[in-house]
Amino acid sequence: MLPVLFTLTIPPSLGLVLSAASGAWQVRSARAAGEKNLWKTFVTWTAGTAVVLFAAVNALGGQNILHLQRPLAIPIHTYGILVAAGFLVAMSLAARTAERTGLSREKVFDLSFGILVAAMIGSRILFIIVNWDEYAHDLVGIVQFWKGGLVFYGGFIGAVLFSVWYMRRHDMPFLPYADAMGPTVAIGQALGRLGCFSAGCCWGGACDAHYAFAARFPPESLAYQSQISTHLIAAGAPTTIPIHPTQLYEALGCALIFLFLTWWRSRKRFHGELLALYLMLYAPLRAIVETFRGDEERGRVFNFLGGWARHAWWNLSTSELISIGIFAAGVAIYVTQSRRASSASVPVAA
Repeated sequence: MLPVLFTLTIPPSLGLVLSAASGAWQVRSARAAGEKNLWKTFVTWTAGTAVVLFAAVNALGGQNILHLQRPLAIPIHTYGILVAAGFLVAMSLAARTAERTGLSREKVFDLSFGILVAAMIGSRILFIIVNWDEYAHDLVGIVQFWKGGLVFYGGFIGAVLFSVWYMRRHDMPFLPYADAMGPTVAIGQALGRLGCFSAGCCWGGACDAHYAFAARFPPESLAYQSQISTHLIAAGAPTTIPIHPTQLYEALGCALIFLFLTWWRSRKRFHGELLALYLMLYAPLRAIVETFRGDEERGRVFNFLGGWARHAWWNLSTSELISIGIFAAGVAIYVTQSRRASSASVPVAA
């Protein structure tokens, strides 16, 4: 587990240099456009850049790089690196697959960036919904996404809704493009879950200390902080209690799904088959992994009934309930499209 991959140290003077450089660049553009009041342009853009840097630096590290204080140390988190790597790998593989099947590589790239934004917004919205009791009294915390709080299924729903809208707007056939992109989502998820393991988020429930794969997370992890707040461990404990490495369970499962769908691609019989198989494979994987999860922050469906229902066996987590819908959607797509393919291949009697 390595929450912080490395720390980027930025000297204090860099903020002033970047602000002045921004102003100088805009002066260059203004001069080319024939504007006369160049000093106003320089001052406006320099000051504006300084304000943006001031806000960004304080959000990242609580230090004021513009007042020539100590150097700003920005930790580069392993989680962010692996999530970004997962997105880039998935996007690149999807574009390559689209090109091989006669679809537009450029449209896949454009769509992928829109999906990234929609997924981030959707995953944040679902997290806020399932944790509304906490955010109802902290509305500012809703936009503080850098403090954590994302749910994959929220991002998945957001990505699907955006994809449907985007493909209709640009006359892109949904199912062929979904087949090109769907399997690559699995490898992106696998890398992302490795990032979760590094950060100690999406952690598992308690397990036997002698379990061969038991994980113990350090104080920097979200799992450790949660166990402190729920009094599972005492302040100052060296690590968490032994817990299931649910992040690795899901990462392995997603990697196997990706390998299977990549192998099955050459055997595809109808448009939408790979998408349907992905949905039917990932939903039960996620439901199984959910039974080992220990982070109650992701929410449960019937918590509103009170404390007696919180730990009942029938009180599904939000992701378990969504998994049922996702699996049903996969079955519906598979059955509908396979029937259409079968009827289309049957010769019509003369």
